Amino acid sequence: MKTLTLLLGSPRRGGNSERLAEALAQGAAERGYQAEKVPLAEMTLKGCTDCRRCWSKGSPCILGDDMDRVYGTLERGDLLVFVTPLYFFSWSTQIKPVWDRLIPYVGKDSPKNLRGKGTLLLATAGDDEPEVFEGLTASFRLAREYMKWEDRGSLLAHGVYARGDIEKGDWLKRASILGSTLP
Repeated sequence: MKTLTLLLGSPRRGGNSERLAEALAQGAAERGYQAEKVPLAEMTLKGCTDCRRCWSKGSPCILGDDMDRVYGTLERGDLLVFVTPLYFFSWSTQIKPVWDRLIPYVGKDSPKNLRGKGTLLLATAGDDEPEVFEGLTASFRLAREYMKWEDRGSLLAHGVYARGDIEKGDWLKRASILGSTLP
């Protein structure tokens, strides 16, 4: 069984972003994936201080917060799914610390890396124009290339702000189809 790691970056449980992730997971189950949800809003995640002391105490980061649990899920996951509502054209506050604290896996001397992992981006926005995702997708693409991750696609749901808006249109169907086509 392959693990689909869903890094849920919304402060709102059961909201549009999480519903999108659940639809993806349902489709991915058809391909042999088992979903592991990581509700980041329920964790204490400090911001990176760029101290460059990664791995100095035997774990990826010295800050000693819930990110240690997140690191484990990143390492175990076969496919990493970054799930976020759009916050001012970028990552949500809940997922941004995870994004910033990937640094332990990129150094030459890092004992572990995440190279070759499949990655996927799911995002929601209240704005009606798809262009609002350009900053987020640029960040995701650049980091994905730098981390040497494999691109498994993205689904950027616009026009979904209020709870339940994700049910309007075909966003959930598209997420399920995307999941069912994963390798």
